[in-house]
Amino acid sequence: MFMIERLKLENFRNHINFELKLDKTNIIVGKNGSGKTNILESIALLSYCRSFREEDKKNLINLKSEFSRINIGDLEMFLGREPRFCLRTRKHGVNIKLSDFVGLIPSVILSPESISIITGSPRERRRFLDIMISQTNQEYLLDLIEYKKIQKQRNSLLINLNKRLAKKEELDFWNDQFVKISDKIRNERKKSIGYINARISTLYQNISGREADTLKLKYLQNYDGELLACLARNYDREVGAKLSLFGAHRDNILFILNKLDMNNYASRGELKSAVLALKMAELNFIQEMKSKREVTNDCIAQPILLLDDIFSEFDEGRRSHLSKLILQYQSVTTTTEIDNLPKELVKSANIIRLESL
Repeated sequence: MFMIERLKLENFRNHINFELKLDKTNIIVGKNGSGKTNILESIALLSYCRSFREEDKKNLINLKSEFSRINIGDLEMFLGREPRFCLRTRKHGVNIKLSDFVGLIPSVILSPESISIITGSPRERRRFLDIMISQTNQEYLLDLIEYKKIQKQRNSLLINLNKRLAKKEELDFWNDQFVKISDKIRNERKKSIGYINARISTLYQNISGREADTLKLKYLQNYDGELLACLARNYDREVGAKLSLFGAHRDNILFILNKLDMNNYASRGELKSAVLALKMAELNFIQEMKSKREVTNDCIAQPILLLDDIFSEFDEGRRSHLSKLILQYQSVTTTTEIDNLPKELVKSANIIRLESL
């Protein structure tokens, strides 16, 4: 199994000049504020060029610095603050496009905030799917990028139509492009949900200990019928709103446990079990999809499992399932107290202790 052996951080968050040697199982111990989660964030950033904590990437650069750099082997990410923010990715010292960089080091993050995938807004659930699929499917990532460009152009035209600075016929071209890309994105999302649904009930049952439980994900588009017809019916509404109100960017995913929407009816324990089952399915999805593609020496098929202070959230039963999962993958686990983790896991781990700032 190819593994990350060394991580270097320069001016990333609170880590000015930081280097970390990694083994298969790694546990980072430190008090809150010592920068444990920042380390996980840097690895995830290399995986899909997005932070799981921060929308504005400028905030990833240390406040007293003008740039930040992350290195894992021959892969590098550079973030610059001035004169305008830039993000560059390199492989073997050569600049490559972000779309070619995403997924070279796939990862899956599990933290207490992961429950928001179920309980948060539809945007959280779309984001989960988009990140999972993008790490294994470059065409899907390029479709997402193109979709956002078309949506932006379409929104600009809707604003001009609202101001009567454009003609209705001008929207036809963008509608055709918009529908084409939206349908491609939706189809890939539905395929990935089909993969998860074939596995998640069994995973959930093993965690909950209740064989009668059934857990499924249900994909919901925010309109009836065909998208092109929907856009035609709602022309006046979209012009009035000056926004694209329908399409893949407005879809939702429901988590249905025993025929009930978990967002409305699930207990805290059920949510924790569902998130753990979901992350197990995500790991399987990434590994299986990546293994079908060509793997080189600097591209790993097996995702890295990133665990952010999650053991303190789980009871003994869920900790046992999590411990077994950790042993299957290269993992980096953070904790404030080493006693929160199972002793058998600690015995076989590379322990890294961080000093508080």
